[in-house]
Amino acid sequence: MRLRHVRVLGPTGLSMPHTVEVRAEDREDRDATGLVLSPGWMDLHAHLRDPGFPQKETLLSGATSAAVGGFTHVLAMANTDPVTDRPERVQSLLARTAALPIRISFVGAVTTGLEGKRLTDAAALKSAGAVALSDDGRHAMDRLALRAALGAAAEAGLPVLIHAQAERLGNGPDAEAAAVTEALDALRDRQPARLHVQHVSTRGAVELIRAAKSDGLLVTAEATPHHLTLTSRDAAALGPYGNVNPPLRSPDDRDALRQALIEGVIDAVATDHAPHDLAAKQAGANGFHGFETAVSVVLGLGLTDRIVYRACVSRPREIIGQALEDEWILIDPNAEWTVEPSSFRSRGRNTPFAGRRLRGRVIMTVCRGQVVTERLMQHA
Repeated sequence: MRLRHVRVLGPTGLSMPHTVEVRAEDREDRDATGLVLSPGWMDLHAHLRDPGFPQKETLLSGATSAAVGGFTHVLAMANTDPVTDRPERVQSLLARTAALPIRISFVGAVTTGLEGKRLTDAAALKSAGAVALSDDGRHAMDRLALRAALGAAAEAGLPVLIHAQAERLGNGPDAEAAAVTEALDALRDRQPARLHVQHVSTRGAVELIRAAKSDGLLVTAEATPHHLTLTSRDAAALGPYGNVNPPLRSPDDRDALRQALIEGVIDAVATDHAPHDLAAKQAGANGFHGFETAVSVVLGLGLTDRIVYRACVSRPREIIGQALEDEWILIDPNAEWTVEPSSFRSRGRNTPFAGRRLRGRVIMTVCRGQVVTERLMQHA
């Protein structure tokens, strides 16, 4: 399929309009004037709830939702039921991905049952296909366990992704600062291990990561679209539907995250896609749907094209050592739409952006040489 007059998002930003050949079977050439072709976005942080919670999400519904949202590669966390803490569980999940519309990779747990006590077999999880280790959803490890985990992960060639929240301190800014401080201290003792800090939400954590990078530590970090956009005032207006972990923070924290993303202190944007059924949200469950609004929200931040490419395409793959495949998304940057959760392909409709008018939308996703999702194109 040839796309005529399309601009391409790359490491230096957007190209001038030209014709691009995209491997997509049985598709006619088309005029793509005004559209942007980007390599598929990668989400470093998602909860697909499978196995264990089919009412919230399955591998198929999550992968379909991600494809609609413009993600061609998603990293699924280990806090399923049972926890992905054994090699055979990684292998079982991978065996189910062949028929999915996009690529799904899996994280193995750092500790058995996410309990923060006994380390999993990092080398065996790597051999089974895990691309990282994380106890995300929990952070029960003490300093000694963190050191040991980083050492074992380094020997296996895997990064450790930490849920930046010390459980003993709740979910306030101090809990985030404590978790990041402890992890960075452990990293200093276990160089050249690789540490990735998940869902950074506070100015304090940003400053800790900035200092660690200046010291040459191998640390990377992510922020979510909702923490880059919303604040505690939005959470208050949403009631139980505004519950998320870490919580939405102050405008100052949000602004610090945006600046850190621009500077590269925060390397990547990751959704922390956390689908819940309506009853769970009404009961106070933490987490937001992330896939189908992410592109619009990120484009609305006013970032340069080069930063968007780094944060959503290249850096996520570098962090877990994955090559950029021949995968593409076609974006209409001027399309305006109203977020209607009932239209989501995910089983989780728990979005803080419900009813909001957004600009920019994915109209085609191509993965493995197939057009896996396509909206009506005004430019065709």
